[in-house]
Amino acid sequence: MVAVCSLFCSVGLQAASFDAYVPKLLYFEGKGYGIHKGVWGDKSFSKKQALDILRKGYWDKYHGDLFKNQKVAEVLIDHLINAGQGRSGEHIKAFEAIIGVKQDGVLSKKDVERANSFYFAEQIVNPFVKYRVLYYQSLRKSTEYPGWVKRASSFFMKNSSLHASIHEVTLPKDLERRYKHIRLSDAYLRS
Repeated sequence: MVAVCSLFCSVGLQAASFDAYVPKLLYFEGKGYGIHKGVWGDKSFSKKQALDILRKGYWDKYHGDLFKNQKVAEVLIDHLINAGQGRSGEHIKAFEAIIGVKQDGVLSKKDVERANSFYFAEQIVNPFVKYRVLYYQSLRKSTEYPGWVKRASSFFMKNSSLHASIHEVTLPKDLERRYKHIRLSDAYLRS
């Protein structure tokens, strides 16, 4: 049994892991650990408390451990931590559109199974990165917070044979239409 795990685990067939995501999360969130005091209360949190909140409130809630690919789990859950679900679950609906399932705004285990069926992670990751960048650039305060786009762009899979840059990524038609008025700003993109 151990030999089988060694074989499969070494080729990346294990589940995504919150612990593997933590260093990237903490890099972007800094000393506040990503805990929005307006949501979680005006008190100080230890690193352990903050990570417990983020694990339960986001990683576990959105089935992070069920994703087979770490990058797919991270690109989605990072956006939900940073921007929330959006009005009527709009960010989850965007993810659902990218993976080609019914857009109900509720990330189900079946949705995760569908995401796991993609052979190349960049088929999901790069379109969702483009969606995130367009979403952030559509916000009034986007120029005040260039870190939002930088954070989203950091997930772009640059070694992809599918997409050399974010400009080459195609979104589902309804998402392309929604953001057709937004020009991807090269100032923030490093792809």
